[in-house]
Amino acid sequence: MVRESYDDFAFDYNIISNRTSVLTRLKLTQQQISVLESGLNRLYLVQFRHLQNLEMLRKETKFLEELNSPEKKIGLRATAYFTSKNKSVLSKDLKSKLMTALGENFLKDLEQNLKDDILSPNNLLVKMEFSSFPEKMHKYVFPFFKPGSYLKIRDILEGILFCQILREEWALNQEFKISNIQEPLTIKEKELLENFSQKQAEGLIQILSDQDPGWAYSALVTLARLHTIEESIRIGSPVFLSSFPDNSTIVYKEDSQDEQALRHFSKETWAIVSLTRKKISTLNELTEKEYQIWEDSSNRAFEFQEGIQTSIPVRVTSEKLLPQRENKFLIPMYLPENSTLQEYLIFAKQREKEYHTHLKKLYPFRILFENCTTEILKSAQNSFDQKEIPFPGKKINFNFSLSFIPFYASYSVSNNWNNEGEKILLSYRRKKLAKLLEQNPNLKTRILESFTFSSSIYKPNREDHFFPLFTDDVFWGRPLYGTVNLTAGFGASLIGIFTSPFDRGEKLQKGFQSLFFSLPELTFFNIRKGTFPSVSIKEIPEELFQFQDED
Repeated sequence: MVRESYDDFAFDYNIISNRTSVLTRLKLTQQQISVLESGLNRLYLVQFRHLQNLEMLRKETKFLEELNSPEKKIGLRATAYFTSKNKSVLSKDLKSKLMTALGENFLKDLEQNLKDDILSPNNLLVKMEFSSFPEKMHKYVFPFFKPGSYLKIRDILEGILFCQILREEWALNQEFKISNIQEPLTIKEKELLENFSQKQAEGLIQILSDQDPGWAYSALVTLARLHTIEESIRIGSPVFLSSFPDNSTIVYKEDSQDEQALRHFSKETWAIVSLTRKKISTLNELTEKEYQIWEDSSNRAFEFQEGIQTSIPVRVTSEKLLPQRENKFLIPMYLPENSTLQEYLIFAKQREKEYHTHLKKLYPFRILFENCTTEILKSAQNSFDQKEIPFPGKKINFNFSLSFIPFYASYSVSNNWNNEGEKILLSYRRKKLAKLLEQNPNLKTRILESFTFSSSIYKPNREDHFFPLFTDDVFWGRPLYGTVNLTAGFGASLIGIFTSPFDRGEKLQKGFQSLFFSLPELTFFNIRKGTFPSVSIKEIPEELFQFQDED
């Protein structure tokens, strides 16, 4: 389950995926709304925690793989942002503030205590504990996962590096920052950053004082951001940490179409940065949340800009960008025998695989019985307890229903759940087509817009396979259109057979996709719509933002 605002969902669904929505407004009391929100929030948190648990197990395995390597160098988060080659005046000033607030020997004592912990013959590595799995693995039960030794060891190692970086006054690593930002800082932005910098410095002292779980990583990120904020104010232009993860997906430019798409996305991401900065300029105080959004959007825009200017591949990710770039360090520590480390690694890999298997069984995907449509509706229905607050309407019985099909699910909701009526939000193409036919209501326009290669609205893109005719806006003629598309798919597949040695089967795969999505059209069903990944922000209809006040 993904938690997002309606306008974000509608942009993906109605614009990019080019699908028509039927919006059914449920008729609920405030109490029923609270019950539904609580149920869905609980489900979201359960799933989110399961994914967190799995990610922790993966990092635990990675850590043990590094310990089993000949070099035994450990990758530590947010350490790549610093270099020992240069000294930092900022770090020197921070050290003075830290000594004043926490004591002259605080940093020295903290570093020594951490080193003593990891050098002890009875350290956490020698007596490594692995957290036990939750007793109950259920999709509606929160998976409590008691941390084992790994997270504590990671805090110790990252803490040692933090102390060394601050003690030796390491400077910001220029290779892991972005600074070629288009517009200089405004006076208001400078004021906000100056106040934010002061708050971050105070926050760093508090982090070191409390030393809560994960404290060392938080301290490293805060220290690195303080350096970029200081440089931003000094040069009058935004500077941020480079926060794309090391394992980001790499996209290569293959032809002129990719070049055009890259320029479009670059323009759009810079528009998002500008919008972010406008919103920030209206604030009285800059918080970490707004700063992170500014940092995230600037990283994405800078990535596309660099891709255009240097003709290098670009990194992309749908995840939130957080500064976690690693460097590997050889840290003195007391280690158990190599055979013991090997046993740890084997056990960690087994645990990771076992948990992943549990999750696949817990959240299966079966297109005809358990898909995204059925599970959202089931979750909404299961949020209500029949004895306390009954479900507002008649529950859909998915065992004897076609509600795994989205359009039929919408029909079932309207007929069974208490509601106040429906509203149709047309897909991007159908909305554009309606306006076009209103201006030019003639047969020629309709025919030209029916074909993908003559349409003034649709532009072929790498995401779509070849198909000649749109079938989403016709019904009785759909089997005929589908026959044409099926024939085209068959021809594309034949061509793909001959081009496979040269394009690694790309055209053959696209041909099969064309055949597959043409078959339902022969029986009046439409799945394929054509996608619109290059729609400008300026073209987004206002109705997509109609529920902003309710989100």
